[in-house]
Amino acid sequence: MSDNNKYIPYKLETHLTEICGEDPIYVNLLDSWHINKKTCLNLLSDVVFNYPHYTKHDISHSEAIITNIEMLLGEEAIRSLSPTDTWLLLNAAYLHDLGMVIDNKIIEQNWETQEFQDYLHRLENSNDSSLSESAKYINSLEKNLKDNKDVRAWPVRVRKAVTIIIADYYRSGHAKESQNYIQNMKNRLHIDLEYNGLIQHRLILLLSDIAYMHNESSMKILELDYNTNGFNADYAHPRFVALMLRMGDLLDADNNRFNLGNEIIFGEIPNSSQNHLKKHMSTRHILITPDKIEYRADCAEAEVYRETRNFLTWLKEEVEFWALNWKDIMPENINGSAPKLGKCELLLKGVPDIQGLSDLRFSMSSEKAFEIIEGANIYDDNFIFLREVIQNALDACKIRMWRDISEGHYKSWIKNKVDSSLQPYDINQKVMNNYGVEINLTKYDKHNIKIIIKDNGIGISIPQFKKICNVGESYSNDKAKKNEISGMPKWLKPTAGFGIGLQSVFLVADYFEIYSKADNEEGIYARVESGRKKGYVQLSKSNKLKHQGTEIHVIISKELQYRYSYNSKTSEYIENKYDPFAYEIDPIYYRIWDELRENVNGTYFPIKLKFDGKEIDTIIGKGFEQLEEKPSDGRYNYSINNYGMKLWDNDTNTSFYIKLNEYNENYIEQFFFKGMSVKTDSIFGIKGFALKVDFYGLDTKKTLSLDRKRIRREAYNDIQIIIDNAFKFYKKKIKDLIFKENNIKEKNLYNQIYVLWCSYDLKEKKELLDNNKQIFDCITKTVRVIKNIDNRYSEDEMDFKNIMNDLNNVAFIYNIHDYEEHSSLHGDLVLKTNEIIQVLNNSESECKFKVIVVDRDFYALFKSEFCSNIQIIQKDDNIVYLKSYSDENKKLPGVLDENTKDSILRDLVVKNNSPDIIHEFYDGMLRRFILGIDEYPSILSREVPFGIGGDWHRSKGYIISPVTSIQWEKYALLSKEQFIESISNSEEFQRLVKYVYEHQLDKCNNSQEKIREEYIRLIGDIYDACSK
Repeated sequence: MSDNNKYIPYKLETHLTEICGEDPIYVNLLDSWHINKKTCLNLLSDVVFNYPHYTKHDISHSEAIITNIEMLLGEEAIRSLSPTDTWLLLNAAYLHDLGMVIDNKIIEQNWETQEFQDYLHRLENSNDSSLSESAKYINSLEKNLKDNKDVRAWPVRVRKAVTIIIADYYRSGHAKESQNYIQNMKNRLHIDLEYNGLIQHRLILLLSDIAYMHNESSMKILELDYNTNGFNADYAHPRFVALMLRMGDLLDADNNRFNLGNEIIFGEIPNSSQNHLKKHMSTRHILITPDKIEYRADCAEAEVYRETRNFLTWLKEEVEFWALNWKDIMPENINGSAPKLGKCELLLKGVPDIQGLSDLRFSMSSEKAFEIIEGANIYDDNFIFLREVIQNALDACKIRMWRDISEGHYKSWIKNKVDSSLQPYDINQKVMNNYGVEINLTKYDKHNIKIIIKDNGIGISIPQFKKICNVGESYSNDKAKKNEISGMPKWLKPTAGFGIGLQSVFLVADYFEIYSKADNEEGIYARVESGRKKGYVQLSKSNKLKHQGTEIHVIISKELQYRYSYNSKTSEYIENKYDPFAYEIDPIYYRIWDELRENVNGTYFPIKLKFDGKEIDTIIGKGFEQLEEKPSDGRYNYSINNYGMKLWDNDTNTSFYIKLNEYNENYIEQFFFKGMSVKTDSIFGIKGFALKVDFYGLDTKKTLSLDRKRIRREAYNDIQIIIDNAFKFYKKKIKDLIFKENNIKEKNLYNQIYVLWCSYDLKEKKELLDNNKQIFDCITKTVRVIKNIDNRYSEDEMDFKNIMNDLNNVAFIYNIHDYEEHSSLHGDLVLKTNEIIQVLNNSESECKFKVIVVDRDFYALFKSEFCSNIQIIQKDDNIVYLKSYSDENKKLPGVLDENTKDSILRDLVVKNNSPDIIHEFYDGMLRRFILGIDEYPSILSREVPFGIGGDWHRSKGYIISPVTSIQWEKYALLSKEQFIESISNSEEFQRLVKYVYEHQLDKCNNSQEKIREEYIRLIGDIYDACSK
């Protein structure tokens, strides 16, 4: 093979060398690395003295880490690394295990301490037989020597026992010791990593922090800075370096990690190390690339198999963490994503293990991880765990109530047949009050409180508990429960959906406890640890609970950081009652109370809150029995009080409260999902109406974000339809109630009537005015206008009814924002009416309208209507874009003069900012569209493809420009005939004609030839307009 065909992997050290060759200012990094490398060669060779039975932690391990990092990154990413990041990666690989070099003086000092002696005695009961035997031998050595037992060989046995004990005692803290070494290298090992100030002290401290992180939980990485100034003009990325070190270290899983000669010197290797050795020897395939990681092992023994599975679990967790936090870890110039965990095959004597139940742990499916990656951070509030645990408790109560109802326990309390058609108002509230949730906050110790969430739901059986331990598993994956839930009414079905609720407890605690009792089963106790603590679950029998139900016990710190609002119970307590020196109830109690009230609307079941056993508050169950009236169509049950309506949608199982207010303003909309508060980024209601909605019948996964706090955008359309239908029903009932007599005596209703009128479309507005003249004559609302009096425009005011009665002569300023500015005094919007009046009075174009509405609030009532006419008035660089409206929505808008037509057509191809731009903002698209106008009826498209710019108006159709801005610039100097020919003969034009043909308005039957002909006419008109 020729030298040209050889593949030589690009190395981190090569990269640092090349950087220094290009920019000598970084040469200190390279020089210090070369010296550190040689120094570490000697230091790391000493690790074997205290860890002869461990995997190799010498320079071969460091080089393997560097190689793994290089394979994970690939050449392109390595070449993008900053000099400091490269220097940190190389040094971290060599220095991170320096803490395994143990100072003999420290060993002697620690051995004398009571803490170490207590550890020695505890070690006698270790599950590791080698550790246990070593501890017993050392602890009994003095007695054995007195008794003349093992007198001759005792020094050899002591050496081995002490080595095993020392390795175990110091191994867990070696990362912290590495941090200390690096920070104090000069004093402890007489090595100056700063080289008399050539390397900044802060970079050495950073290197020490990175070394410390390699043995901590992955979440600790995020406590490091994302980036920081590097050695010179570059930047370092501490989180990135720390993660790469962890991954490179973990992936050093090949067969050559052990020095088999050590066994001859040390003696028989302990069982724990034997399993570790065999794990490495079981490796059959390992692949590391920037895109994927693969691993295969074939284990000869079950213990080795479990050890190897632990390794795979750890690897999976690290890759998931990397993927979830990619943007918060990786340097911004490294694109892509974390490598996927590809085929990972684990065999036991050549056969896959099928039972897979040993070492039960929290785990996460790859599908669930993908959802989390899409959703980024799941929880943004520490107290969200309360919401999640309460939701789980309520779900358990729902299922138990349904079972009890189905078994006939409440026959006399149920109004209708017990099946999936049952509605909440068919069940007496007293039945629902038999179930519920109790939250008790108690003092645990000086620094912590205990939260106990108790329910009398179905309880947890052992099989169900195993499913809970698989993060991401939910009711939907349990066949028996799935069948049961499928027969339940939609409104009663558990929220469930994601199955990650309990995981949220680990935001505030390292573990939680469960006491539970399922029907006709023994009670259980479980202690569930966070993934930070390896995620193990301890499960045992318990007789604590005598009746069916569950208790969740969580211990949280009083020092937990939280925010509170000034009108909250927390604020009131702190300001009026709390004295930290009087041992009063801690404010965190009240913050939890606020969390409860903020998130829970009132579910079917009561929720009680207790402080140290004393009942403080009860959120009563939501009652539905008052919904007795029923409309003829059968969809809604409702009750009305003072123009407020409680409404139940039987089709979608949605609860509403809607009320007509006195002012036409936006009111706060409240949204809940099965009793729990949720947020939305959109406004679904109507201006002037209060709205409170609780969705009981929608699918959790399709409706809610992963943290169950926000409605997904994909659900907006369905939700809007549900709300629109409810508003339609509400308005009909309120309209009938208000206008049943054409005479209103209560003057306080006039504002509400006007708000109601504002909510209707133009046609209905006019009908209401015509049919209820006596009522509306009593209502006065002035509108700010510019009015033509004696052929001169001036500012004026008009009553809204007079405007409505003369709409043919009224226009609205579409670009009114061009004439608004913020006042310097209060920052309010101020309308520059004088500038508008100057344009109207001094333009060469005659304005066709007598009245111009400049009242933004009144214009908002028309923005969703169909435009009837358009006129553009221009004076110098100022434009007034006028639109009129009509209730005849079958007509296309008319263009009232030639100047308006030219301006609209120029808008189709204009590229530079100029007075001809009449749209609200230029979006830079090559091809644009305008609303359909009556002059070109055959080329209207009902849709506009993505990537075409323009302003959206409500219109019967849209005209897509046949000419792009680039085509105009290219062909503008041609004759009109040549211009038309160049455009109409292009492939883009043919595709445009076909698109419009396929998307023409309903009931239109224009041929492609007709569309083509009208487009050719438009091309000529565009040429004429742009050439003027």
